[in-house]
Amino acid sequence: MSTVAAALVTYQSAGWLEQTLISIEAQTRRPSLIVVVDDGSTDDTLDILAAHGVVAITSSSSAEDVTTRIAQNFQQAVMACHDAELVVLGDHDDVWRPDRVERQATLLESSPQALMLASDGAVMDEDGTLTGATLRTVFPVLDEWATCTPAERMAYVLRHSIATGGASMLRPGRFPSLDVPEGWLHDRWWSLVATTRDGMLIDAEAVIDYRVSDSQQVGLDTGAQGRGSIRRLRTLVGTGGSAMAKYRDLHRLLRPLAVDQEIATAIRLRNVL
Repeated sequence: MSTVAAALVTYQSAGWLEQTLISIEAQTRRPSLIVVVDDGSTDDTLDILAAHGVVAITSSSSAEDVTTRIAQNFQQAVMACHDAELVVLGDHDDVWRPDRVERQATLLESSPQALMLASDGAVMDEDGTLTGATLRTVFPVLDEWATCTPAERMAYVLRHSIATGGASMLRPGRFPSLDVPEGWLHDRWWSLVATTRDGMLIDAEAVIDYRVSDSQQVGLDTGAQGRGSIRRLRTLVGTGGSAMAKYRDLHRLLRPLAVDQEIATAIRLRNVL
């Protein structure tokens, strides 16, 4: 059985953090380690964490751009999970369904070549009332994902965000690097890397209740994928940095990771910025 750690980032998270931690503690397969990177909270966040036996790590990011800072905080949290074979990502205001870790770990354990798993989540409002929307209704994934060619998956992922960090799990040891370029969201970049390596799994099951609130630094915004009433992920490729910088990132950092020429070609021809 793989070792599993949980990686969270907090900032002024006292409002809903208690519910999140309780849902993690209620897992049918509990993480052996919970790592939290805190970005300078001055409310009761640190006290709540301490009450649950978690000592937060102070953020080491000096980035002023919010997207880059969030990504660097999650990168720091995942790397602080040390030798955990699987790392489940979590937002500070979501509620994990009881079998979340068990389900996601089992799926990754059955696919040893996979780098990342993206599951679905049910969207709820600030008060915890389910809205009827899901992460997949906001960010659709191809129904035929499992039977698509690697190049077809790559072409789709270049145009669409398919992974929300709060509902994802990683196998860090298979990533060539966890470094996230400036201006990219961590979940967006890691899903691109995983797809480039033909190691991106999609799960249709909702494993979290995903909270949408006005206080979120990053919300449900479909950006270039269309306009909706729910905010998340800012834009297709994240916020911050110029389109040309992101184009260079795709070609300088992503293409060399491609496991075959068709994926490399898809990156070259199909990226949209």
